Amino acid sequence: MRPLFPPLLVRNIIIKSRTSQQFSRFFSSDEISSRDLVFKCFISKSMDPWTNIAFEEWLFKDTNPQEIILFLWRNNSCAVIGRNQNPWKECNVRLLQKHDIPLIRRKSGGGTVFHDIGNTNYTLIMPRIDFTRKHTAELVVRALTTRLDIPAYVTERHDIAVNGLKVSGSAFKLVMRRAYHHGTMLIDTDLDRIKRYLNVERQNLITKGVESFPSPVTNLCNYSSTVSHESFCEAVKDYFTEYYRDYVNHGSNKSATTVDEEFISNIPKVAEYREEFKTWEWVYGQTPDFTHKFEKEFEWSHVKALFESKNGIITAITLTPSNIKYHNLINALEDSFEGRKYGDEKDIDNALNDVRVSEQLSGSNIGGTSISTSEMQRVVNDIGKWIKESS
Repeated sequence: MRPLFPPLLVRNIIIKSRTSQQFSRFFSSDEISSRDLVFKCFISKSMDPWTNIAFEEWLFKDTNPQEIILFLWRNNSCAVIGRNQNPWKECNVRLLQKHDIPLIRRKSGGGTVFHDIGNTNYTLIMPRIDFTRKHTAELVVRALTTRLDIPAYVTERHDIAVNGLKVSGSAFKLVMRRAYHHGTMLIDTDLDRIKRYLNVERQNLITKGVESFPSPVTNLCNYSSTVSHESFCEAVKDYFTEYYRDYVNHGSNKSATTVDEEFISNIPKVAEYREEFKTWEWVYGQTPDFTHKFEKEFEWSHVKALFESKNGIITAITLTPSNIKYHNLINALEDSFEGRKYGDEKDIDNALNDVRVSEQLSGSNIGGTSISTSEMQRVVNDIGKWIKESS
């Protein structure tokens, strides 16, 4: 069965005023009625990223699969990675943690994005039979061009651009009965912060996960002096509502449901999903297998490191010192790191402390090689600091 809502480019419509000729149907009224579709729009007043992504999850998993849902929302500062990505490859995780900026793993694929209040997110959820990858982006572009007079267009990657610069990325999720497309619209975001938190050079971190596809970006405010979060939401809401009213049997009006704390408090599932999204097991434990190599010259030896990780857990570590004097001590460190959480400062400290209090540090002689306690402590401290900086 063909999609109920074919791609806009196929219909080749220029929307200036709404007429029956411009919205000619591809299906009979009986066929549409039998689907019993309903269009709804939600606009979030919350800027808590965990709450918004949990509410999006609830809309997708727990509402009527015959509903077509537009969700408009924005977040306080956070980095958001795709479901199959490696956070240490995509983000400066340590800097995010230092600045108390949440790292979130979403349920859809695609690349990493940085959210702040200058960025507005849009999600369109619909029956899978009606889903096409370009459809939602085309509708957003129509809203931008007809309502806000911004010359936007859809790229081959289903992103939205203006004058060759990306203003919105896209990600998708499809299950048996439903699908969604969500995107980030750069309205007046701090582009320097995107570079600061998302630009990382880790060529020696080899992952089975999906890597982001970097593109030059810009803000909509560079093409309109009046565009804002509010005007963007209004334009998209109005355009989507008019578009779907013509196709959906039940019709709709231009009002949107406001999502605030009181509204969400009546949906227990949202709180449940919110906690799931915050767990280490989801944010880091879903990381695809990877290896990470790095090396450093210390005063006491040159050391090479090779980490192997599965589900965010260190499954093997090889530390190779050029000075064999420290070989046995290094072996003790390797054993202590296995099974720990990769990149987790507390787990790194626990591994180091286990070695400090072990038999290898109880005396001044390891494997017949004389090493003072202070020297062993220096080696352990240097290795710990180095691993924290590199992971």
